[in-house]
Amino acid sequence: MARTRLSAQRLAGIKKMNIGHIIIFCEGKSEKYYFEYFAEILKKNKYTDIEVILEDANGNARTVLNCANNFMLNDRNNQKYSSYGKYLAFDCDDPPNIQSVIQDANGKYELLISNYLFETWLLMHFEDMEEKISKSEIYRKLGFYLHGDYSKGDKGKTREIIQNGDVEKAIDNAKKLEEQYNAAGKGILTDIQEMNPYTSVYRMVEQFMAEISDQEQYR
Repeated sequence: MARTRLSAQRLAGIKKMNIGHIIIFCEGKSEKYYFEYFAEILKKNKYTDIEVILEDANGNARTVLNCANNFMLNDRNNQKYSSYGKYLAFDCDDPPNIQSVIQDANGKYELLISNYLFETWLLMHFEDMEEKISKSEIYRKLGFYLHGDYSKGDKGKTREIIQNGDVEKAIDNAKKLEEQYNAAGKGILTDIQEMNPYTSVYRMVEQFMAEISDQEQYR
């Protein structure tokens, strides 16, 4: 459990939200398995419900947005999930007009996005990322830390990263990068292609860990 709890100092220093009921639409299996790892722990809290939906058509960011829109247009889904917080998790490497996808999703969904890709966030569990590197180099480095080849969308590898990596380190790295971009006047609604590396996944993960920490504290 230690890898999914926040230190007491960090827990005292963050603004905690009530996660409550949320639904996350994911582009790939890596994202799905990552969020489900925390959802499995948090389901012990009867006031928290985290649904993770995978867009399984091998699409891209636009496909995920369309999937979420179509899902919520279904009367049964809309009735069940209308009051849920709604999130999209996708990479920023595709489609070429990724900026328009982000703008179209803004206001409808909270965005858990990574540039280039979700593995940017995963690599942060092991080292600071400040400079843009290739996708192949990200995969190579993950393979090194996992003592073997990294397989995208592998449930076991995803769990191993959470258990053997440092989630708080990843959060710190992602926050630092975002602060640097903000100081430079850059934001995801207009400048995502200039924000590499970048991930906002840390925001939700930090809240997951805060809630887990509270559960453990009062158990």
